[in-house]
Amino acid sequence: MNKNFTGRVYKLLLALLFFALIAPAPFAQRATERAQSSSTESDRVELHQALLDLTNPWTVMCVAAHPDDEDGATLTLLRRKYGVHTVSLFSTYGEGGQNATGPELYEGLGAIRERETEAAAKIQGSEPYFLGLRDFGFSKSAEEAFRIWGHDEALRRMVLTIRELRPDVIITNHDTVSGHGHHQATGRLVLEAFDAAADPTRFSEQIHDNGVAPWQAKRLFVRINYEGGTGSRNLEEEAERNGKVVSVNVTERDPLRNSTYAEQALQALHQHASQGPWPDTVPNAMMKIRYRLARESTHVLALPSHSQTFLDGLQPSAAVSMWLDTLKFDGRPVDFLDERNRVFNDLVSSHRDIWRIAPVEAGDERKLRLMNERLDRALAAASGIKITVTPREEFAAPASWQTFSITFSNTGTHQAEIFREVSGRRLRVALARGSSLTLMESAQVPASTPINVPRSEHLYDGNLRGFEFSKSYNVAIDSNTQFIDNQIRFHLPVSAHVDVAPPVEIASVSPSPFVLTPATMMRKGSLSVRLISHQKTMVTGRLIVTAYVSDLDRRETATPFRLSAGESRAVEISSNDLSRLMRGLHMMDQPYVGRLGFSISRANGSAGREQLKIPMELVNAKLGVESRELTIEDVRAGDLSSFDTIIIDNRGYYAHPELIAANSHLLDFMRAGGTLIVFYHKANEWNQDAQTNRPQLAPYPITLGNARVTDENAPVTFTEPNNALLNFPNKISQDDFQGWIQERGLYFPQKWDEHYSAPLAMNDANEPVLRGGLLAADYGRGRYIYTSIVWYRQLRAGNAGGYRVFANMISYGRAHGSQ
Repeated sequence: MNKNFTGRVYKLLLALLFFALIAPAPFAQRATERAQSSSTESDRVELHQALLDLTNPWTVMCVAAHPDDEDGATLTLLRRKYGVHTVSLFSTYGEGGQNATGPELYEGLGAIRERETEAAAKIQGSEPYFLGLRDFGFSKSAEEAFRIWGHDEALRRMVLTIRELRPDVIITNHDTVSGHGHHQATGRLVLEAFDAAADPTRFSEQIHDNGVAPWQAKRLFVRINYEGGTGSRNLEEEAERNGKVVSVNVTERDPLRNSTYAEQALQALHQHASQGPWPDTVPNAMMKIRYRLARESTHVLALPSHSQTFLDGLQPSAAVSMWLDTLKFDGRPVDFLDERNRVFNDLVSSHRDIWRIAPVEAGDERKLRLMNERLDRALAAASGIKITVTPREEFAAPASWQTFSITFSNTGTHQAEIFREVSGRRLRVALARGSSLTLMESAQVPASTPINVPRSEHLYDGNLRGFEFSKSYNVAIDSNTQFIDNQIRFHLPVSAHVDVAPPVEIASVSPSPFVLTPATMMRKGSLSVRLISHQKTMVTGRLIVTAYVSDLDRRETATPFRLSAGESRAVEISSNDLSRLMRGLHMMDQPYVGRLGFSISRANGSAGREQLKIPMELVNAKLGVESRELTIEDVRAGDLSSFDTIIIDNRGYYAHPELIAANSHLLDFMRAGGTLIVFYHKANEWNQDAQTNRPQLAPYPITLGNARVTDENAPVTFTEPNNALLNFPNKISQDDFQGWIQERGLYFPQKWDEHYSAPLAMNDANEPVLRGGLLAADYGRGRYIYTSIVWYRQLRAGNAGGYRVFANMISYGRAHGSQ
């Protein structure tokens, strides 16, 4: 029994169908008269891809450490030229990286990159999957990655995914010795998983608990990286001598899409916006693609020397070969894309015989199911039948009823019927040539459906996707063939995802972290919490704010709220409530870091608190400063005299390139006595470059490199202990560099002018000492600071030492004035 239709929607559906059967709408009549046998350009591309997919039974998996690490150019070529079923497997969501488009970091950034990866995969024609291992930031060794991930757990997840997806060939960009530690670890894992996935004694619980069987991929290829270590080069040279190297030419032009496969891959790469900027033209690195054979199953024919593709020499099973031989159309699919009726009739003839083919060997069942699904898609493309589903609402709640808009369209030349069983009744849609019809269908979200909003809080629990509305419709078309039963029937599945939200969502808290000063204690509305109602009726309740001062000191305040259906509103925490929460904290002599928690208690709903926001940091940094955000127009205007200190945030000159032209105003600000602080940039967006007309941005030369200190516990040496940056207003000690998160700094300067002082030095184990993490110089009557240290991560985390050093930086001008 299918209970996903309400009685109301069911009656509506019957009424619409009755009207369509006995009195076709004028629109449908006119559309029938206008029916054309030729297809639009997008229809031609869709049909070509569907026919191409029928010719290739193989699955290729690309394994990568992070989103954007996949070989998108090769994936695009495999699917768009050869019809290969392609999938990508990512070790992490990339949440430990930087964000080029917004303030989101960590899990919030991971949720963004998951969506970006989905968008890129659509262009590549691939399917993305994730192992969900934690991206803890840049790493320099596989050993560190395995300490965080757990080697066996990471291998278990990769083996399970290989057993589920059953790739014939696996490729990876990553070797085991070079680059990012996550890359090295992923390169090691894929070598191990190639063998472990085929061994029934490895992770045997998966066979019983997950319903999978051991699977032996046929070949594993590793991309040749000439910048790798000696061991990597030796393997590559050996592969070259043995002719076990495959070159991928992605500069070929796709005849249907009028672009090269490399250009399509670049378009996919641009979907990873948070990792930009990306070039506008295809870089050489994307066009020079070569792989070496790293593993090969003993049960398949050896890769022929100087093969053109990863698949050369592979032989499908008898059942799959019979399936391929049953296809009736001849020649290249592109040769007759404008003859849809011919294609359709050939597919109909093939379809009647193909469904009689039964699996024989291990792996046949999944492969034949995939090919049969592709045949159904080809029949739909050739017949002009399309079904699309769109949710009417962006969010759903557990146990709620959701409405979906189902649009049926027929752009072909055959009469069609679309039906499926609902509650024991056959619902039938008659779809004339050239017509379309939209119906509403309701489905109830199971009460047990996990909440996945906000998505950042569900990155690792498997609940990112929310509720999936999935249906399969049966399509019957008069085929005009010589068969007695001239109706062809095939299946057309559709699906849509809806995020599942709590009744009232705590969408954001501002500011975060909350810096405690006497001013914020007294300012009304200095703490704002945005709530969003996902209810369809009025909802009332209390917003509860909890201050976790210590293990023995926990304070709460409650603010009532009332939200109408779907309303979004900011709830301001009153100064009186803040005073009760923070009583005495701002009087402490030393910086204090606590936690603020936010939860909802509804008056007209289930008892108890329904959402606990991940606690934000509460910081008493004793800064005592007023601040505001500057615009480019403010800088261009040139009147900056009201400010003591101006900060250019991380990669600010990249995010606002127009700031480069206005940089002279910032230099004038310093000459007049102001302090300018610039946070880290990348070398290719900072270093002076005549080709891009980028001038020297600092008052004295600073040349950036790519060196990093990735160990957040790396020792820090005070090379100039009397430097004002280490003494005013806070006396900085080694304690201020304890409890840091993720890393010390990145893109350290590799050389700088003698005007700069460099009071700090640090380094990862067994690596050269880096002294350029904090540079300071006098300029005119003012001061300049450039810093590659990741203060933004420490400030966000509420690290007390980070705030103390930050206070010294913004006070640098006054420190000199006090001397």
